Amino acid sequence: MDHDLSRRHALATVAVGSTALAGCLGFLSGDGTDDESEEDGGNGTDGAGSTWPAIQSGEVIDDFEDLDRWGVRNGRLEAAPDEARTGSQAAVVESDERTAGITIGLSDGLDLEGWDTSLAVKPESATQIVVEFIAPTRDERLNTVRAVPDGYDGWFRLDCGYEHKPEGEPELSNVTRLNVIAVGPDDGPTRMLVDDLRRTEAVDNGKAILACYGGHDSHYEIAAELLEERGWAAAVPVDPGRIGGQGRMGTDELHELRDRGWDVCSYPRGESDLTEQPAERQRTVVESTRDSLADRGFEDGSRHFFAPDWRRMTPETHEIVREYHESGFLFGSCTTGAPPTGIHMTPVIWGPALHNGVRRHINLCDQYRQLTVIRIPRIVEGEAGSNSMSLEDFEHLLDHIENRGLDVITPSDIVDGMDDIDRGTGDESGGKPDGTILEAGRSHSFDGDGTDESDAFDLDEGIVTAQFTHDGDGSFAVELLPVDGDLPNERLSTTAGVTDGESMAPVGGGTYRLAVDADGPWSIDLEQPAVHGDDLEEPPVEASGSGSGFVGPLWADDGLTLSVTHDGDGAFVVDGYGADGGWEQLVNQRGEFDASRSAGASGVSWIDVEADGDWTLDVGEP
Repeated sequence: MDHDLSRRHALATVAVGSTALAGCLGFLSGDGTDDESEEDGGNGTDGAGSTWPAIQSGEVIDDFEDLDRWGVRNGRLEAAPDEARTGSQAAVVESDERTAGITIGLSDGLDLEGWDTSLAVKPESATQIVVEFIAPTRDERLNTVRAVPDGYDGWFRLDCGYEHKPEGEPELSNVTRLNVIAVGPDDGPTRMLVDDLRRTEAVDNGKAILACYGGHDSHYEIAAELLEERGWAAAVPVDPGRIGGQGRMGTDELHELRDRGWDVCSYPRGESDLTEQPAERQRTVVESTRDSLADRGFEDGSRHFFAPDWRRMTPETHEIVREYHESGFLFGSCTTGAPPTGIHMTPVIWGPALHNGVRRHINLCDQYRQLTVIRIPRIVEGEAGSNSMSLEDFEHLLDHIENRGLDVITPSDIVDGMDDIDRGTGDESGGKPDGTILEAGRSHSFDGDGTDESDAFDLDEGIVTAQFTHDGDGSFAVELLPVDGDLPNERLSTTAGVTDGESMAPVGGGTYRLAVDADGPWSIDLEQPAVHGDDLEEPPVEASGSGSGFVGPLWADDGLTLSVTHDGDGAFVVDGYGADGGWEQLVNQRGEFDASRSAGASGVSWIDVEADGDWTLDVGEP
């Protein structure tokens, strides 16, 4: 008995409010500046005594003039005066092994709440760069993990987007240590230069760019329509020579998207080996691709370069891109500050990796007000291949972005300024409500033995709770199936063995059936309870259970933080639901689990748990 599970509800969220910015840092080895200039568009000095990729915007955290401030985690740390980007010297960290790292203790605590961090780096022998933010202990930290493009050993500016929150809930207002680590070849050696560590003001809300690589027909027929419903625009990187080719948009379709606010960007796909060409050939390709798009009416989008081999870049190619374009994008599998200070090396993540990083990136961008750029390949109905994305996953991605309240922007928004952008879907909260929030609805009882499907029954719009028992050895799965209309299926239980449990889900008004997959006697009681203001719990809330259960109704002004554990061997799924029908999947794993999550739900919400073992849930506020 197979049923498709489709959730297309959207939970309106409240954008994270801006935080008052602190003053200059007390431990600076150089002077900070409030100069508003952005990254120098050329490849030399910026006219203020510093050399790209040093910048003048923001405030200096450390300029590496006094290396006694830094300790060595692994390898050696030395001054590199010939490589100075600002001041009299850069620093080189190197090791004969696979990693080389340095650390700086911040005894008074560094306030990075409402700030983005970046630094100039030169990975001469490194494949990955890690920056750890200890806030305030190692049990509460954030990590930047940035892949270095294949073939790149020159300078660039690293924006420390948060890729990973290993454990705990960091307090960015109290960062007590920064670790900078270069990861090199398996057998070493490892060598990286660093300079100009800074913080710049963060934006007031998280951002996302959807990049529909290649301009496939499905980007026009599917993606454009789904984005239009939400009032969103995207980027579509195209090779001018492939416009109108088989399975790709033509000029008319691209003009229509341009008129909807999309960026039609430079993507010289016919030169996938661009970095291996002579410099003059590279220059010709980059310039002619840009100009061809501009001549076709895509002047705005032509300013932005998407690497044809998105994992590869060389210092020579990067210099040419910086000369002809106002931004550049390539693989990096990391979030970034918004706007990026290293705007020509903006990292992109593979969109189909929905449950292997993309959702986490979106959550972190929401919580810490950063930017994620997501690559969208050809979209297909049904099962996707290695170079495509299923429609179901694409819809899930859009729902998750909308649920988290990110502003969906374009590359031109980054370049032209984001001060006036407010594309989040959340409404300002009017405070904890009083009185009746949801009226009481219907109730139904069912029982049976083994796999079965119930008679049709009606439910009112609102929520439904399920109390169930099962006396069998095998699986026990219950789905709520709409009989008619465009209502989504809802999973009420996925467990096994002898069990007593409960679950909840938002529902639209309509007629439904229960589909039960069981191997023994079972009973299910459905109820649509009234919800009143007095019923709402505010964090902190602690809950625990075994098997299926739920927590709520909860009230939160600006989202929730969750500390979650599970000691079972099977599936462990944690979903967040809003009173308005919104849904957000927070955990979907098998086996033991012990980690923190952030939930975008603001207002009235519930947390539903499906487990085959004992679980705990500590709910707090950001």
